[in-house]
Amino acid sequence: MWYGRSVVVSGEDKLVDVNSCRGTTAFTLDAGNAQMGVGESDAVCGASDFIYFSVPADAPGSAAVVRVCLDNGGTDGNVVYLKCVRYGHP
Repeated sequence: MWYGRSVVVSGEDKLVDVNSCRGTTAFTLDAGNAQMGVGESDAVCGASDFIYFSVPADAPGSAAVVRVCLDNGGTDGNVVYLKCVRYGHP
């Protein structure tokens, strides 16, 4: 959901493998694809959990794009992006 100066990301991180972790990282981008802000969920390990977090986009009208990435949860200190999807401002 887009707000005046932020984007809220919500959904569910689901896992089938009890030995794996997942997280979600989101990046707000301006019309020229410059990064404005970043936000991330807590890692979910061996379970499913609802996620809800805000990503800053401190410009009038908010971000032009939000890029949402499923990641490995970064529990080893290294975040690896597994799949990313871009969503344009409605």
